[in-house]
Amino acid sequence: KQWYQRRVRGSDEVIIQRLNSESKSWAEEMHPWWFPIGFDLVNELPVFVRNYLEREAAGLDNSWIIKPWNLSRGRGTYVTSNLAMIVKLAYTSPKVVQKYIENPVLFYRGDVGRVKFDVRYVILLKSVKPLKIYKYNVFWLRFANRPFAMDEFDEYEKHFTVMNYSETAELKQIGDLEFVEMFEQQYPDHPWESIDREICEMIKECFKSASSLPPPRGLSHSAQSRAIYALDMMLKWSDDKKTMVPQLLECNFNPDNQRACKYHPNFYNHCLKVLLTDADISNIPVTEIS
Repeated sequence: KQWYQRRVRGSDEVIIQRLNSESKSWAEEMHPWWFPIGFDLVNELPVFVRNYLEREAAGLDNSWIIKPWNLSRGRGTYVTSNLAMIVKLAYTSPKVVQKYIENPVLFYRGDVGRVKFDVRYVILLKSVKPLKIYKYNVFWLRFANRPFAMDEFDEYEKHFTVMNYSETAELKQIGDLEFVEMFEQQYPDHPWESIDREICEMIKECFKSASSLPPPRGLSHSAQSRAIYALDMMLKWSDDKKTMVPQLLECNFNPDNQRACKYHPNFYNHCLKVLLTDADISNIPVTEIS
Protein backbone atom coordinates (compact mmCIF):
# COMPACT_ATOMS: atom_id res chain seq x y z
CA LYS A 1 0.00 0.00 0.00
CA GLN A 2 2.80 2.42 0.87
CA TRP A 3 4.60 1.63 -2.40
CA TYR A 4 1.42 2.30 -4.35
CA GLN A 5 0.82 5.64 -2.66
CA ARG A 6 4.38 6.72 -3.43
CA ARG A 7 4.05 5.80 -7.10
CA VAL A 8 0.46 6.83 -7.78
CA ARG A 9 1.47 10.34 -9.02
CA GLY A 10 -1.33 11.58 -11.26
CA SER A 11 -4.18 9.32 -10.06
CA ASP A 12 -7.35 10.61 -8.48
CA GLU A 13 -7.11 11.42 -4.78
CA VAL A 14 -10.25 9.40 -4.11
CA ILE A 15 -8.48 6.25 -5.31
CA ILE A 16 -5.71 6.79 -2.76
CA GLN A 17 -8.28 7.36 -0.03
CA ARG A 18 -10.11 4.18 -0.96
CA LEU A 19 -6.94 2.16 -0.46
CA ASN A 20 -7.41 2.73 3.26
CA SER A 21 -11.02 1.61 3.25
CA GLU A 22 -12.38 -1.92 3.43
CA SER A 23 -14.29 -1.72 0.14
CA LYS A 24 -11.67 -1.53 -2.57
CA SER A 25 -11.23 -3.51 -5.77
CA TRP A 26 -7.99 -5.28 -6.55
CA ALA A 27 -7.63 -3.15 -9.69
CA GLU A 28 -7.68 0.13 -7.79
CA GLU A 29 -5.13 -1.13 -5.32
CA MET A 30 -2.77 -2.77 -7.77
CA HIS A 31 -2.69 -0.68 -10.91
CA PRO A 32 0.66 1.16 -11.21
CA TRP A 33 1.20 4.86 -11.77
CA TRP A 34 1.92 4.39 -15.47
CA PHE A 35 -1.11 2.28 -16.38
CA PRO A 36 -4.68 3.64 -16.58
CA ILE A 37 -7.05 1.49 -14.55
CA GLY A 38 -8.65 -1.18 -16.73
CA PHE A 39 -10.77 -4.32 -16.65
CA ASP A 40 -11.18 -7.50 -18.66
CA LEU A 41 -14.86 -7.35 -19.59
CA VAL A 42 -15.04 -11.12 -20.06
CA ASN A 43 -14.10 -11.92 -16.46
CA GLU A 44 -14.38 -8.61 -14.58
CA LEU A 45 -17.57 -6.96 -15.79
CA PRO A 46 -19.16 -6.82 -12.28
CA VAL A 47 -15.95 -5.36 -10.83
CA PHE A 48 -15.90 -2.72 -13.57
CA VAL A 49 -19.56 -1.80 -12.99
CA ARG A 50 -18.87 -1.32 -9.27
CA ASN A 51 -15.88 0.88 -10.05
CA TYR A 52 -17.94 2.90 -12.54
CA LEU A 53 -20.70 3.50 -9.98
CA GLU A 54 -18.20 4.46 -7.29
CA ARG A 55 -16.60 6.99 -9.61
CA GLU A 56 -20.02 8.35 -10.54
CA ALA A 57 -20.93 8.77 -6.88
CA ALA A 58 -17.62 10.56 -6.24
CA GLY A 59 -18.20 12.95 -9.15
CA LEU A 60 -15.17 11.72 -11.10
CA ASP A 61 -14.85 11.62 -14.86
CA ASN A 62 -16.31 8.36 -16.17
CA SER A 63 -15.20 8.24 -19.79
CA TRP A 64 -13.75 4.90 -20.92
CA ILE A 65 -12.13 3.39 -23.99
CA ILE A 66 -13.22 -0.10 -25.01
CA LYS A 67 -10.89 -2.26 -27.10
CA PRO A 68 -11.17 -5.79 -28.52
CA TRP A 69 -8.64 -8.36 -27.38
CA ASN A 70 -7.37 -9.35 -30.80
CA LEU A 71 -7.73 -6.50 -33.28
CA SER A 72 -5.34 -3.72 -34.26
CA ARG A 73 -5.27 -0.37 -36.08
CA GLY A 74 -8.03 1.06 -33.89
CA ARG A 75 -10.66 -1.34 -35.24
CA GLY A 76 -13.57 -2.10 -32.94
CA THR A 77 -12.51 0.58 -30.46
CA TYR A 78 -14.98 2.96 -28.82
CA VAL A 79 -14.88 5.86 -26.36
CA THR A 80 -17.95 6.46 -24.22
CA SER A 81 -19.16 7.43 -20.77
CA ASN A 82 -22.38 5.45 -21.19
CA LEU A 83 -22.45 2.43 -18.88
CA ALA A 84 -25.23 0.69 -20.80
CA MET A 85 -23.23 0.92 -24.03
CA ILE A 86 -20.14 -0.54 -22.37
CA VAL A 87 -22.13 -3.47 -20.98
CA LYS A 88 -23.64 -4.14 -24.40
CA LEU A 89 -20.21 -4.01 -26.05
CA ALA A 90 -18.94 -6.53 -23.50
CA TYR A 91 -21.26 -9.13 -25.01
CA THR A 92 -20.34 -8.54 -28.67
CA SER A 93 -16.82 -9.99 -28.51
CA PRO A 94 -13.98 -10.30 -25.94
CA LYS A 95 -13.02 -6.77 -24.91
CA VAL A 96 -11.11 -4.79 -22.33
CA VAL A 97 -12.11 -1.42 -20.94
CA GLN A 98 -9.61 1.19 -19.80
CA LYS A 99 -10.04 4.61 -18.23
CA TYR A 100 -9.94 7.20 -20.99
CA ILE A 101 -7.30 9.87 -20.39
CA GLU A 102 -9.30 13.07 -19.97
CA ASN A 103 -6.32 15.35 -19.28
CA PRO A 104 -3.72 14.50 -21.94
CA VAL A 105 -0.73 16.63 -22.73
CA LEU A 106 -1.51 18.18 -26.12
CA PHE A 107 0.67 19.15 -29.05
CA TYR A 108 0.08 22.36 -30.97
CA ARG A 109 -0.29 21.87 -34.73
CA GLY A 110 -0.20 25.16 -36.59
CA ASP A 111 -2.69 23.91 -39.17
CA VAL A 112 -5.18 22.48 -36.64
CA GLY A 113 -4.63 23.54 -33.05
CA ARG A 114 -3.92 21.56 -29.88
CA VAL A 115 -4.34 17.85 -30.57
CA LYS A 116 -3.82 14.51 -28.91
CA PHE A 117 -0.67 12.60 -29.75
CA ASP A 118 0.90 9.33 -28.75
CA VAL A 119 4.44 8.03 -28.81
CA ARG A 120 5.70 4.59 -29.86
CA TYR A 121 8.91 3.17 -28.43
CA VAL A 122 10.37 -0.03 -29.91
CA ILE A 123 11.71 -2.34 -27.20
CA LEU A 124 14.06 -5.26 -27.74
CA LEU A 125 13.82 -8.10 -25.22
CA LYS A 126 17.04 -10.12 -25.25
CA SER A 127 16.63 -12.05 -22.03
CA VAL A 128 14.07 -12.57 -19.28
CA LYS A 129 16.39 -14.03 -16.65
CA PRO A 130 18.31 -11.88 -16.19
CA LEU A 131 16.03 -9.21 -17.60
CA LYS A 132 17.78 -7.50 -20.48
CA ILE A 133 15.84 -4.94 -22.51
CA TYR A 134 16.87 -2.19 -24.90
CA LYS A 135 15.00 0.73 -26.37
CA TYR A 136 15.56 1.79 -29.96
CA ASN A 137 16.57 5.42 -29.66
CA VAL A 138 14.37 6.55 -32.54
CA PHE A 139 10.71 6.83 -31.58
CA TRP A 140 7.57 7.47 -33.60
CA LEU A 141 4.69 9.93 -33.23
CA ARG A 142 1.04 9.80 -34.17
CA PHE A 143 -1.30 12.79 -34.08
CA ALA A 144 -5.02 13.43 -34.09
CA ASN A 145 -6.35 15.70 -36.82
CA ARG A 146 -8.84 17.76 -34.82
CA PRO A 147 -8.45 19.84 -31.65
CA PHE A 148 -8.99 17.80 -28.51
CA ALA A 149 -12.03 18.23 -26.30
CA MET A 150 -13.95 15.88 -24.03
CA ASP A 151 -16.96 15.66 -26.32
CA GLU A 152 -17.98 14.04 -29.63
CA PHE A 153 -16.51 10.69 -28.62
CA ASP A 154 -17.59 9.24 -31.95
CA GLU A 155 -15.42 11.76 -33.85
CA TYR A 156 -12.49 9.53 -34.81
CA GLU A 157 -10.02 12.21 -35.88
CA LYS A 158 -10.46 14.06 -32.57
CA HIS A 159 -9.99 11.13 -30.20
CA PHE A 160 -7.78 8.71 -32.13
CA THR A 161 -4.31 9.02 -33.64
CA VAL A 162 -4.05 5.98 -35.96
CA MET A 163 -4.38 7.57 -39.40
CA ASN A 164 -1.87 5.58 -41.47
CA TYR A 165 -4.39 2.91 -42.49
CA SER A 166 -7.04 5.35 -43.68
CA GLU A 167 -7.41 6.39 -47.31
CA THR A 168 -9.13 9.67 -46.46
CA ALA A 169 -7.60 10.93 -43.19
CA GLU A 170 -4.52 13.16 -43.24
CA LEU A 171 -1.39 11.47 -41.88
CA LYS A 172 0.69 14.04 -40.01
CA GLN A 173 4.34 12.99 -39.87
CA ILE A 174 7.00 14.60 -37.69
CA GLY A 175 10.37 13.00 -37.00
CA ASP A 176 11.39 12.41 -33.41
CA LEU A 177 14.20 15.01 -33.39
CA GLU A 178 11.99 17.68 -34.89
CA PHE A 179 9.22 16.75 -32.47
CA VAL A 180 11.49 17.12 -29.43
CA GLU A 181 12.54 20.59 -30.57
CA MET A 182 8.93 21.66 -31.13
CA PHE A 183 7.74 20.04 -27.90
CA GLU A 184 10.34 21.83 -25.79
CA GLN A 185 9.38 25.13 -27.42
CA GLN A 186 5.77 24.52 -26.43
CA TYR A 187 6.65 23.23 -22.94
CA PRO A 188 9.98 24.84 -21.96
CA ASP A 189 9.63 23.65 -18.34
CA HIS A 190 9.43 20.02 -19.42
CA PRO A 191 12.62 18.92 -21.22
CA TRP A 192 12.13 15.74 -23.19
CA GLU A 193 15.21 14.20 -21.59
CA SER A 194 13.44 14.07 -18.23
CA ILE A 195 10.27 12.68 -19.79
CA ASP A 196 12.33 10.01 -21.54
CA ARG A 197 13.80 8.97 -18.17
CA GLU A 198 10.29 8.55 -16.79
CA ILE A 199 9.27 6.53 -19.86
CA CYS A 200 12.30 4.25 -19.44
CA GLU A 201 11.41 3.74 -15.77
CA MET A 202 7.88 2.85 -16.84
CA ILE A 203 9.14 0.36 -19.42
CA LYS A 204 11.47 -1.25 -16.90
CA GLU A 205 8.66 -1.66 -14.37
CA CYS A 206 6.35 -3.02 -17.09
CA PHE A 207 8.73 -5.80 -18.11
CA LYS A 208 9.70 -6.60 -14.53
CA SER A 209 6.03 -7.03 -13.73
CA ALA A 210 5.38 -9.11 -16.86
CA SER A 211 8.22 -11.50 -16.00
CA SER A 212 7.65 -11.69 -12.22
CA LEU A 213 5.39 -14.76 -12.34
CA PRO A 214 5.91 -18.13 -14.07
CA PRO A 215 4.03 -18.93 -17.28
CA PRO A 216 1.25 -18.83 -18.28
CA ARG A 217 0.80 -15.76 -16.04
CA GLY A 218 4.18 -14.27 -16.93
CA LEU A 219 6.89 -14.23 -19.56
CA SER A 220 8.98 -17.37 -19.57
CA HIS A 221 12.74 -17.41 -19.91
CA SER A 222 14.21 -19.27 -22.87
CA ALA A 223 17.82 -19.04 -23.97
CA GLN A 224 16.68 -19.31 -27.60
CA SER A 225 13.97 -16.66 -27.44
CA ARG A 226 14.13 -13.00 -28.39
CA ALA A 227 11.33 -10.51 -29.00
CA ILE A 228 10.52 -7.08 -30.42
CA TYR A 229 7.73 -5.05 -28.83
CA ALA A 230 6.18 -1.68 -29.61
CA LEU A 231 4.89 0.27 -26.61
CA ASP A 232 2.34 2.98 -27.32
CA MET A 233 2.01 5.66 -24.68
CA MET A 234 0.63 9.10 -23.99
CA LEU A 235 1.46 11.83 -21.51
CA LYS A 236 -1.14 13.12 -19.08
CA TRP A 237 -1.10 15.95 -16.58
CA SER A 238 -0.90 15.19 -12.89
CA ASP A 239 -3.76 16.42 -10.73
CA ASP A 240 -1.87 19.63 -9.89
CA LYS A 241 -1.17 20.25 -13.62
CA LYS A 242 2.56 20.55 -12.92
CA THR A 243 3.90 17.15 -13.93
CA MET A 244 3.67 15.14 -17.13
CA VAL A 245 3.03 11.47 -16.38
CA PRO A 246 3.65 8.74 -19.00
CA GLN A 247 0.73 6.36 -19.48
CA LEU A 248 1.08 3.00 -21.19
CA LEU A 249 -1.72 2.37 -23.68
CA GLU A 250 -0.66 -0.85 -25.38
CA CYS A 251 2.23 -3.28 -25.58
CA ASN A 252 2.34 -4.87 -29.04
CA PHE A 253 4.27 -8.09 -29.74
CA ASN A 254 5.84 -8.40 -33.22
CA PRO A 255 4.51 -4.98 -34.33
CA ASP A 256 4.15 -3.52 -37.80
CA ASN A 257 7.55 -1.88 -38.41
CA GLN A 258 6.99 -0.78 -42.00
CA ARG A 259 7.42 2.89 -41.14
CA ALA A 260 10.59 2.17 -39.18
CA CYS A 261 12.10 0.35 -42.14
CA LYS A 262 11.02 3.04 -44.60
CA TYR A 263 12.79 5.87 -42.78
CA HIS A 264 15.57 3.85 -41.14
CA PRO A 265 16.69 1.14 -43.60
CA ASN A 266 19.06 -0.42 -41.07
CA PHE A 267 16.36 -0.81 -38.44
CA TYR A 268 16.20 -4.61 -38.53
CA ASN A 269 19.95 -4.92 -38.97
CA HIS A 270 20.33 -2.98 -35.73
CA CYS A 271 17.65 -4.99 -33.91
CA LEU A 272 19.00 -8.37 -34.96
CA LYS A 273 22.56 -7.45 -34.07
CA VAL A 274 21.43 -6.51 -30.56
CA LEU A 275 19.19 -9.54 -30.10
CA LEU A 276 21.20 -12.30 -31.75
CA THR A 277 24.85 -11.42 -31.17
CA ASP A 278 27.13 -10.29 -28.39
CA ALA A 279 28.99 -7.93 -30.72
CA ASP A 280 29.84 -4.34 -29.83
CA ILE A 281 26.69 -2.22 -30.21
CA SER A 282 28.14 1.14 -29.24
CA ASN A 283 27.53 2.44 -32.78
CA ILE A 284 23.89 1.28 -32.84
CA PRO A 285 21.09 3.67 -31.73
CA VAL A 286 19.90 1.60 -28.76
CA THR A 287 20.01 2.10 -25.00
CA GLU A 288 19.87 -0.66 -22.41
CA ILE A 289 17.23 0.19 -19.82
CA SER A 290 17.08 -2.98 -17.72
